[in-house]
Amino acid sequence: MNTKPDLYSAQALMGLNRRLGPGMDLKPEVLPSSRPVGRVEVITGLESKVSLLQVARGGLGQMLTWLGELNDFLEANQEDPQQVVASVANQYVTERLSQLDSVIRSVSFASKILLNGNCGVKGTTTGAGLQFIKGSARTLSSPDGGYPVVIDQLARPAGLIGSQPALPSVIAQERWIALKEGNREARYKVQGDEAPATLVSNLQASIKQAGLDLRVFLTRDQRLLFLHNQMGSGPSFEGVSQSTKLVSGIPGMSMSSMAGQDIKGSLGSEAAHGSGPFLVGNRSNPRTEGLIVYYDGPLEYRGQVVGFVQTKQNGLLVPLDVGAQEVEMLSLPDLSLKTQAVGVSNPSGFKSLAQIRAGSLQEREDATKLVRRSQADLKELVEELTWKEDIYVDRAMGLLKNDPVALATENHAQQLNAQRAQQMALDLKRLLG
Repeated sequence: MNTKPDLYSAQALMGLNRRLGPGMDLKPEVLPSSRPVGRVEVITGLESKVSLLQVARGGLGQMLTWLGELNDFLEANQEDPQQVVASVANQYVTERLSQLDSVIRSVSFASKILLNGNCGVKGTTTGAGLQFIKGSARTLSSPDGGYPVVIDQLARPAGLIGSQPALPSVIAQERWIALKEGNREARYKVQGDEAPATLVSNLQASIKQAGLDLRVFLTRDQRLLFLHNQMGSGPSFEGVSQSTKLVSGIPGMSMSSMAGQDIKGSLGSEAAHGSGPFLVGNRSNPRTEGLIVYYDGPLEYRGQVVGFVQTKQNGLLVPLDVGAQEVEMLSLPDLSLKTQAVGVSNPSGFKSLAQIRAGSLQEREDATKLVRRSQADLKELVEELTWKEDIYVDRAMGLLKNDPVALATENHAQQLNAQRAQQMALDLKRLLG
């Protein structure tokens, strides 16, 4: 099972909007104009952003189509690995990745590319093992040198270690070993005459067949060690050995895994929290709220600066009321392939969706995990874009219905004539579908 970090929820990951007072937290070059913003301009701006969001959703729909076809191909070639030769399979994957990349680089509205960070946060990093993942509307552009990334604790997976060594004499006494993760369970009937290394190999095959996201090893003192493939405090599992202490502390009694741990550190000298190997800028941080980086490098000492993340906020300002007393920043995430499906542990070593291949059965299985992660993330983004679109439509329709609050702050010369208001209302109703 592929456990998904909490940070990938739409609200936490995407952070599409940020409400601002006039000029709040913005650099001078992106401050709203001091000229009063009339009702016509607000409505027109909202209608434009609704259209922008619809175009972005269309691009996401095309990406999900390509990912769906890619997932179907990979699944089919797991059931029958000989159906397509490795070179052809890799060529198919390469072509689909190219099509995805083309969508990301080409979907645009009013000459602005929407899905590559040009309407959100673009980021780069310096430092081995450090990668920019996402920014939000609440992430500010960094100084030239970037925000320092400080790590206090590395992420580690949930684990379970056997209570006695897996010696041949002990293995001979055992009948069943079972592992359970969520609603999935692997049950392995021990053969009795197995060598320790053979037991490990057979257990791993049983785990894989049952769809558990676990690995099994032998420690130096010959005990069984089970580790979850995904880092962090979220994943957990349990195990039991029926007749011995190969797994259980008391034969026949289930043992829960030791909890994993999340990464700990800070971003730009501001507090951050961990979700597996992802470090996320805390809510209310003045500069780094919603900034997400991934780190899987070494840690020599607590508080080590492992690198720097450079960010540039390219979000779009959206006035929400007459006079621009309430302004929002709309920030669409960078969906470049190198930022998608990062942190999905896999034997093939794929670091992101950009790296997947299908030359072997193992690569196809691992590529499927990354494709599914990307599908889930994009579906959540579609939901948030739809939610934001509805908000903008409702706000514009309120202004079109002669909202008394809006009219109270508007100059008489800026009022819409009846014909224009009717046309705008029809346009917005049409957008609602």
